[in-house]
Amino acid sequence: MGLAVERFLEYLRVRRHAAENTRTAYALDLTAFASWCGDHGVDSWGAVDRGHIRAWLAWMQKEGYAGASIARKLAAVRAFFRFLELGREIERNPLFLIKPPKGTRHLPSVLTVEEVELLLAQPDRSTPTGIRDLAALEVLYATGLRVSELLNMRLENVDWEGASILVEGKGSKERFVLLGEQAMIALEMYIHEGRPLLRGNAGDCDYVFLSRLGRRLSVRMFHVALGRYLKSAGLQKRVTPHTLRHTFASHLLEGGADLRVVQELLGHSNLQTTQIYTHVSDGHLRDAYAKAHPGA
Repeated sequence: MGLAVERFLEYLRVRRHAAENTRTAYALDLTAFASWCGDHGVDSWGAVDRGHIRAWLAWMQKEGYAGASIARKLAAVRAFFRFLELGREIERNPLFLIKPPKGTRHLPSVLTVEEVELLLAQPDRSTPTGIRDLAALEVLYATGLRVSELLNMRLENVDWEGASILVEGKGSKERFVLLGEQAMIALEMYIHEGRPLLRGNAGDCDYVFLSRLGRRLSVRMFHVALGRYLKSAGLQKRVTPHTLRHTFASHLLEGGADLRVVQELLGHSNLQTTQIYTHVSDGHLRDAYAKAHPGA
């Protein structure tokens, strides 16, 4: 069973250009499903039937898996069996008519404008790492980039005249994101004052955001820096780099941006993925309605 999974992961890499994180998540989910199948007497993919899938879903619910986690695992298994079906390695697809169990969809956590300003006030502008971190945070909030997109950004991707960045997102899809005035100021300051000091004698590295050793800044390093700034700002919320992406989208919608514009900037292929932010902004809409409508 493991060989088929390996072929599927290679197919994702070569044919679908799936990101490494995506392939890793699929590998973990499929390995766990294969283990469950083995524990229940299923020794080949062709022997998996709809009853097994339903029993597996029921088992995960009983074990307390979150609805989003179950849906993700089911999506991985569904994609895998579709791969086997297209390759005619199975006679019937056991996922036919199988739907994920309904569960509570948790709304993303966002920061207020005041909390964003407090966070951005923390980096020390007198040090190269502080200048770097301020620029990174400003760009994240201004563009809604994923942290991997931010840290994979290269100098050639920045259009200084157009105040925009060419980003390679999921599935190697490219899109342009826009930089606001504050983000442009912070980024230019970093490029001219902070980055040369970080690069030092480490060689010609063309990634925008560098570590103290002049190499590409890692996701882990950025998480550590963000945690330090959250602590110094006294923010008690659980905040990750992705929180700034959620905040970017919510603040745009609260400011009156069209949902499809936000979808384009975030790089969402499906509008339904973006629509969750309309629920996040619901409180703002209610306040605006209460203030503007005579009968409110």
